[in-house]
Amino acid sequence: MAQKLLTATLLLLLSGCATTANNTSTEGSNKAEKKISMAIGREIGNFKITNSQMTEAPTGYNGMQYTVKTDDGATYKCEILEPSGLGQVATWGMASGADAMCTDFTKGSSNIGKTNEANCNALLRAAGKC
Repeated sequence: MAQKLLTATLLLLLSGCATTANNTSTEGSNKAEKKISMAIGREIGNFKITNSQMTEAPTGYNGMQYTVKTDDGATYKCEILEPSGLGQVATWGMASGADAMCTDFTKGSSNIGKTNEANCNALLRAAGKC
């Protein structure tokens, strides 16, 4: 009985592994928007996510890259790492996602190519993202 319960639990957790590009789920978008808002210093509603795609990530994590355009014309590329189903299983559900790492891609900006180092944490450093 215990083994069946463990197997069912693992299958349930692993079923959350797959993600798709251009994730449009409300929960996923809201979470990404909150992290991006903090990274670029703009309120939610003052920018729009115009594209999203999966990126390379360390084992146990899913990486998504977002193209962000602000109301005042700035452009950013932001990357967020979230634990995959495997990452959740391997850490008994204790894995957490990283803050957004955003790089300025605004033409003519004095900060073009600069990444928000304030949000660079140990997970992102280990992944070689900052």
